[in-house]
Amino acid sequence: MKYDISVKKQYEEEYGFILSKLPKKIGDGILSFLDENSFKHMNEIRIHKNSEVCLMADFKNVKTNITADEKDMEEILNSLCEGSVYAHFDTIKDGYISIGRGIRAGICGRAVCKNGEITGVCEINSVNIRIPRMIYNASEKIFEILKKEDFAVSLLIYSAPGVGKTTILRDLIYQLGKENIQKRISVIDTREEITTCMKTPANTDVFISYPKGIGIELATKSMTPEIIICDEISSKNEANAILKAVHGGVRLIATAHAKNFSELKSKDILIPLISSGVFDYAIGVSRKYGTDKYEYEINDLRKKDHHKGGNSMSLARRSIFTTSIGDTGK
Repeated sequence: MKYDISVKKQYEEEYGFILSKLPKKIGDGILSFLDENSFKHMNEIRIHKNSEVCLMADFKNVKTNITADEKDMEEILNSLCEGSVYAHFDTIKDGYISIGRGIRAGICGRAVCKNGEITGVCEINSVNIRIPRMIYNASEKIFEILKKEDFAVSLLIYSAPGVGKTTILRDLIYQLGKENIQKRISVIDTREEITTCMKTPANTDVFISYPKGIGIELATKSMTPEIIICDEISSKNEANAILKAVHGGVRLIATAHAKNFSELKSKDILIPLISSGVFDYAIGVSRKYGTDKYEYEINDLRKKDHHKGGNSMSLARRSIFTTSIGDTGK
C-alpha cells in the first residue's frame, strides 16, 4: 500500500468496523484499491460469489480486482450474523442484515417460499453493504421550505434508490433539533438505518424496529410529536396505517422510491396519501452520475392540478445546489 500514515488512519477509522466483517484478503484489498485510485469516500461494497468485488466510491460504480469465492461468501454471512444466522432469520428473509452502527447489508440468494410467502433464503450469492454517513446541510433546500412554512407542512421526499434520501432525513433531524428550532420529533427507524450513525438531538424520540404504521400510531398517541419522520413507504398496509394515524396536526416527513413525480403519483401505495392531502409537498431528488450535484424538483401538492388524473403536473420551482460530501462534521 502506498498511502501515508494520515490517509491510512482516515480509512481505518472510517471503514475499520465494516472491513473487520470481511475476510482479510478482501478488507486489505479494498484499502489498497481506495488508496491506489485516490478515492475520498466509499458508499457501498458489493460482493458477488466468483466475481470481482465492486464499490460505489466518490459516487461512481467501480470494479476492483478482488474476487470472492464460495468459501468467502460463507465466511462473510457468518461474520455479518456474528455466528448465528438463525438470530437474523426474520431480516434475512426480508433481504438484509443489520450489523450495527446504522449499517445494513443487503442479501441476495435463492428464496425458499411457502404459499407465496418467503420463509427463508439460501445459497447466498451476493452481499451489498451500504455505508451510512452524516452529511451536514445535505437537506439545506428542503429545510428552507420547512422554515418558510413555519414547519407546518408535511413532505414526501422521493428519488431512485441510492441517491441519498436517508442522508437527507438524518440532516433534517439534526437541523430540526437545533437550539433555535427545538421541534419535538418522533423517528420511526424500522430498519435501524436513519439514526444509529448520528447523535440524535434532544426532543427526538426514536422508535427502532417498529413497523411504520404501528410506530406512527404509538408516537402520535404517547409522545406528542410535532413532526414524525420515517423512511421508504413501500406497501399499501403502511400507507393505510399512516393515513389512519396521522391526524390532530402532526406533520409527517417520509420518503418513497420513484424516479420522477409522474411515477410517484401513479404508485398505488401512495395514491391514497397524496389524494387525501397527507403531504403538502413532494420533493424529488436526483443526482448526476459520479458527482455530488443534486437537483431538487419541488412540487406543491396543494395545487389543484396535482389531484387530476393522467400526468397533469405543475412545478412550484426547481433548484440545483451542490452538497459538499466532505462536510461530515467530524
